[in-house]
Amino acid sequence: MRKLLIPTLAVSSLLFTTSAIAKSPMDYSYAGVQYFDQRLDDADCSQDGFNLYGSLEINADLFAIGSLSDANGNRNCGSETMSVGIGYHTLFGADGSVYGTFSVENTDVDVGESDSGFVGAIGIRGFIARQLEAKIEAAHHTAFDGNTVVNAGVAYWFNQQFAVTGDASLGTDASTAAIGLRMNF
Repeated sequence: MRKLLIPTLAVSSLLFTTSAIAKSPMDYSYAGVQYFDQRLDDADCSQDGFNLYGSLEINADLFAIGSLSDANGNRNCGSETMSVGIGYHTLFGADGSVYGTFSVENTDVDVGESDSGFVGAIGIRGFIARQLEAKIEAAHHTAFDGNTVVNAGVAYWFNQQFAVTGDASLGTDASTAAIGLRMNF
């Protein structure tokens, strides 16, 4: 019995240590809401609205993403955008992760023709202080002749479940600022 117990404990310790090292401290199961203000360059449009978004971890590496935004603006501009996709993340440093996503999005505009396309994104998320998470992401949208966007964001965590968020995005056709709340589950 003792001969079996020592190898079993050694293998269990090794497996636990390996999974603890490989697991990113970033949570990929969350839901959030943001208020955003956006300027579209081509249409000389200024719009604002709300964005509901979420992510659901499928396994240790893969996650599903989705979002729904509704914006109203000046000069008869406004839009509804829905996107769904999948992502992959892996450990990056001790307190972060690097990720990539691929999504399909559809934008239904109030004035003009609607369009659908793909979105490819890569980014880094990590804790820069005990309760402060930061991210930087580059994404390319193929709808409406394309838009490449760089997004930077922060999340201040009140506890392990709730955070207040802020984002700023600068793109080839649009710039956006957003504030919101996020909840891990």
